[in-house]
Amino acid sequence: MKKIGITGGIGAGKTAVTDHLQELGYIVIDTDQMSRDMTAPGGKAIPYIREKFGDDLIDETGAMDRKKMRDLVFRDSKKLALLEQGTTMVLIKDLKKLSHELELKGNRVVFYAIPLLFEIGSSMEYDATWLVTADDETRIRRVMKRDGVDRENVIRIMKKQMPEEEKKKLASDVIVNDGDLESLRKQVDELLSKYGLSN
Repeated sequence: MKKIGITGGIGAGKTAVTDHLQELGYIVIDTDQMSRDMTAPGGKAIPYIREKFGDDLIDETGAMDRKKMRDLVFRDSKKLALLEQGTTMVLIKDLKKLSHELELKGNRVVFYAIPLLFEIGSSMEYDATWLVTADDETRIRRVMKRDGVDRENVIRIMKKQMPEEEKKKLASDVIVNDGDLESLRKQVDELLSKYGLSN
């Protein structure tokens, strides 16, 4: 089974790529969704978060307060490491189990959308890695519109992520998402053809 990791910084447009792949009938494992499930009410990471960070980081629904946690960990690298210990490490374990199950079912290819693919050092586990990228201004504008946050907040998050030039060196292929949706889909289709994966 071919395993292809899809990554990219905040606002790059990974979702647009994975949406297209799913529309074409491919299996896409979204680690962002897995992470949200873990920190939702009743999620497996909630007891850990309550123990390590206190009730203040759990909202009235019983979920992790994502805004409070984001503000906390982007200011304090030790807190970020603590959060990752109870979420990212668990996520990687779950991902390996799910991948094994999909392989046993005889799937030809599975795509994995992993925002921090290079940062967590797991790129070697994939047959290929596709980086979705866009210029900084485009990314900032997208995130401001999508999340309703100010420019300074977006820039602060971007600075915490691995620089785009470093990611480009590590990626097998680069998808430039500065244009329209048609241009993006065309690039994805070309990559599918390159890897012999076209339906």
